[in-house]
Amino acid sequence: MSFTYVLSTLRRRWLTVLLALLLLGGLAGAAFAETTPDRFEATTSLVVSPVISNPLIGSREDVNIRTEQEILGSREVARRAAESLGLSDAGESLRGDVEVAAPLGSQILQVTVRAEAPQEAADGADAIAAAYLELRQEAAANLTERYLEGVDQQIEELRAEPSTPTTVALIENLQQQRTSMAPSDHEPGRIIGAAVPPSAPSGPGLLITVAGAAMAGLLLGVAAAVLRERLDPWVRSADRLELAAGPLAVVSSEHSDEQFWVRLADEAVRRARVNPACEPVRVLLHAAAPMPSRIAAGRLLAAVHRILDDPGTGLSWGGTDAAAETAAGASTGCAVIVPSGRYRTSLASAARRSDVAVIAATPGPH
Repeated sequence: MSFTYVLSTLRRRWLTVLLALLLLGGLAGAAFAETTPDRFEATTSLVVSPVISNPLIGSREDVNIRTEQEILGSREVARRAAESLGLSDAGESLRGDVEVAAPLGSQILQVTVRAEAPQEAADGADAIAAAYLELRQEAAANLTERYLEGVDQQIEELRAEPSTPTTVALIENLQQQRTSMAPSDHEPGRIIGAAVPPSAPSGPGLLITVAGAAMAGLLLGVAAAVLRERLDPWVRSADRLELAAGPLAVVSSEHSDEQFWVRLADEAVRRARVNPACEPVRVLLHAAAPMPSRIAAGRLLAAVHRILDDPGTGLSWGGTDAAAETAAGASTGCAVIVPSGRYRTSLASAARRSDVAVIAATPGPH
C-alpha cells in the first residue's frame, strides 16, 4: 500500500475523515474538557536534615533522598495528614492525589497535591509535609529513647553488683554519657517553601484538549478511511482496481477523450498477444453504466483502427457518439468485439473466445 494510494483513499473518503475529526476532535474534546472538573495543584518544598544514628556520640548518617521520597509518599504520612485536615478516609483520597519529586543532587523534596479547590490543594501539600517531618522527628526520638533505656539498664545492673571502685567508675561514666547524650529534639528537616493556593487550574486547558482530541480524531479518521477502502467489496477507482488486480493494466484519465481510448486500445492489442495482420483481436468488452456498451465498443474499435489499420488517415470519432457508431460499423478487420451476455455462463463462454478483456468504467460506478 503506497503513499499515493493512501492519499487517493483520503480524497475519496474525505467525509469519513471529516466526521471523525469533528466528532472526536471537536465534540468529544469539548465535552471532555467541560465535564471534567478543574484540578488545582499546590507544591510544598522541604529540606531533609541527616538524622542522628548514635545519640551517645552524636553521629549522623547521610540522607538517602530516594528512601525519604518513598516515606513522604507513604500511606502512614497520608493518614497523619488526613487526620490533621479532618478527613475521614484514612488519607486514601489524599494519597492518590500526591506526587513527590526529588531534584537530582540535593536533599530537597517537593510534594505536590491536586485538589478541586486552590486552598484545599495548598492545605493538603502543607499537611503532607508537616506529617512527614513529624514522623521523622518521632523516629529520631524513639531512637534516643532506646539508647537511654539501654544506658539506664546498664546502670541498674551495675548498682545491683557489689560496690567496687570499678563499678563506681563505670556508673559515673554511664551517667555522664546519659547527661551528654544528644538531644532528641534536633531538627529532622524544615519547610523551605510553603504551598501557595494556585490562581488557575492545572492541566492542558480547553484549547489544548480540543487540539489533542482533534489530532486523535484525524488519525482515527485516516485509519477508518483506509479500513473502509480495504473492506469495501466494490472497486470504485483505478488505483483500487490496480491494487486488486495486481499485474493487470489500468488505463485511467480524467476525461474520456480520444487519447484515452487510443492508449486503452494500444494496451489491449499489446496484451492480446496476437498478430492483428493475420487475425483480428477478439476483445471482451464490458462497459459499466452509465456508459452504453455500443458507445464504448465504437470508441474502442475506432482507436484500434487508428493505431493499427491506417494510422495515417487520422480517423477519429471526434468526441461525438455518432462518429463512434460510424467507426464501430467500419470494416476494420483488426478487432472484433465479443458479445459477453448477461449471465455468468455466457460470460465465461465469451471469455474463452476472447484474446483480451477490457472493462470501461466512469468514476463512481461499482
